[in-house]
Amino acid sequence: MATAKERFTTLNGKRDQVLQRGRDCSDITIPALMPPDGADENTILSTPYQSLGSRGVNNLASKLRLALFPPGQPFFRFQIATETLSVISEDDPDVAEQVESVMQELENDALDELEQGNDAVILHAAIKQLIVVGNVLLHMPKEDNSRVFRLQNYVVVRDASGNWYEIVAQEKVSKYTLPDDAKGLLVTNEKDSDEDVTIYTHIRKKGNKAEWYQEIDEKKVPKSNGRSDYDDCPYIPLRWAALENENYGRGHCEEYLGDLRSLEDLSKDLVSFSAAAAKVIFLDRPNSTTDIEAVQEAESGDFVEGNIDDIGVLQIDKFHDFQVVKSQIDELSLRLSHAFLLTTGTVRNAERVTAEEIRMQAQELEDVLGGVYTVLAAELQQKVVRRLIDRLKGKGQFPVLPQGTINPVIITGFAALGRGHELNKLRQYFADGVAMYGDEFIKEFDPGAIADRLATHHNVDVTALKKTPEQKQQEAAMQQQANMIDNVAAPVAGAVAKGAVDATVNS
Repeated sequence: MATAKERFTTLNGKRDQVLQRGRDCSDITIPALMPPDGADENTILSTPYQSLGSRGVNNLASKLRLALFPPGQPFFRFQIATETLSVISEDDPDVAEQVESVMQELENDALDELEQGNDAVILHAAIKQLIVVGNVLLHMPKEDNSRVFRLQNYVVVRDASGNWYEIVAQEKVSKYTLPDDAKGLLVTNEKDSDEDVTIYTHIRKKGNKAEWYQEIDEKKVPKSNGRSDYDDCPYIPLRWAALENENYGRGHCEEYLGDLRSLEDLSKDLVSFSAAAAKVIFLDRPNSTTDIEAVQEAESGDFVEGNIDDIGVLQIDKFHDFQVVKSQIDELSLRLSHAFLLTTGTVRNAERVTAEEIRMQAQELEDVLGGVYTVLAAELQQKVVRRLIDRLKGKGQFPVLPQGTINPVIITGFAALGRGHELNKLRQYFADGVAMYGDEFIKEFDPGAIADRLATHHNVDVTALKKTPEQKQQEAAMQQQANMIDNVAAPVAGAVAKGAVDATVNS
């Protein structure tokens, strides 16, 4: 059986073109995301001539991060199986509400687990890799020690359905960080050197399980074996765009690589032209009568004898040609701003731009990512939730139940897009109704039902804020009592007032 190093070497040759595409996209956006092989913090990387690529990647990564994992609120719901809920609620009809309360507590625990560690930082870094390179390997172990493997440090093999069945990851670590039993695998001369040690991690699918082990110098590291359910594997190979019969995905930048390259080349030309145009050179006509040294030494306001035609300034007569370049750069910048959801660069240049126009433009741009949300919901969000459940189980904070009893349901990303469209339809419906029929239109609807629907579409939990039936009855009784007092007091007050007026008139 081949070792992990041999498998990595074999599969590495089939990944060259994917790596090259990733580096091409990284070079004109954020070069540090996919540096050359052997690069470290001291390596001088290329510097793009434009910043729109890096700004677009950072903006899109931030938007995706907030859409997929919104801070302060769960991006999923724990849903108990219908059959299970019906069985346990036969004796007590109120058990459903109790179960819902328990599910909400588990959701909050999972969210705290995600936000307290370094997972948020690692997820943001993984999203940036997906946008630029299109591939990244996310490692989320039971301990709070998540990290990412860049494409150059791992290989993956997938089946026809896109499910992985073999992964080999490569990493270099300091030998001083190895446990004692792993240091014993090193040869004598390696023990005495300060060079990093290469570790290979081999992950394979076996049935519905995932198994892995680590290897140094083609020897297994003691106690490095692991095993889990396939869907709960801590090694998660992610893709931006999932294409059939391809082991690796394709990034967002690759789809717009032509525009990015054109913008880079034109920006370079424009910068070179600007530098040449900014250079000032004076020309002296041969055999001129003007004293050039006197001109150089003259102070402002001095008089110097000479002929103005004897001195000229070297100029580049290409201004109108480079206006074409500037126009093309503006066009490319606009297209790329749309592609990377830079709304500030996509709003039309006019004196009056309404807020509704900006909102509709933003909604249209968000819809572009609908397909991406679908892939990331299945390959990223669902996997992250399962890793959080596994961590909570390890800490004894999650009940151990038969598989399928509790299912996580993603409620952000693509699901949020659908709710956003429903919310816009609801707003427009009531706005049109009030405009046509006036305030009487609103009276045809139940305010409580409308409030619940708005809370659902806004993805906010207002259960604790709503009045209880007891509070509503108490307020109704108080209002009824106040009305009765007003009904009794009004005639008495009128009689007293009339008596006072009659007394004044008679006097």
